[in-house]
Amino acid sequence: FEYVNSYKTEGTNAGDWYLPAIGELNAIYDNRVALDIALGKIGGTKLESTYHFSSSEYSDSKAWMLNFDSGHVDKYNKDDGMYYARPVLAF
Repeated sequence: FEYVNSYKTEGTNAGDWYLPAIGELNAIYDNRVALDIALGKIGGTKLESTYHFSSSEYSDSKAWMLNFDSGHVDKYNKDDGMYYARPVLAF
């Protein structure tokens, strides 16, 4: 959460971005091929084929995650820095 909360790019500020909920991550996963093409065209970072944290909590210490390689959903410790947090912008 701290990473996403402080994330900014040229033309955006910290706080403009947010950590998507598990349903939003699923929509990103469903459209990952088209998104990777678009991200490549604008020089963005393509979606990693690993687990991505969501803002959807499972418990005080765990959050739901989605694997962008398989579509598998699982819960994992929030403080594990081994997995990705993909900030998104509202539009």
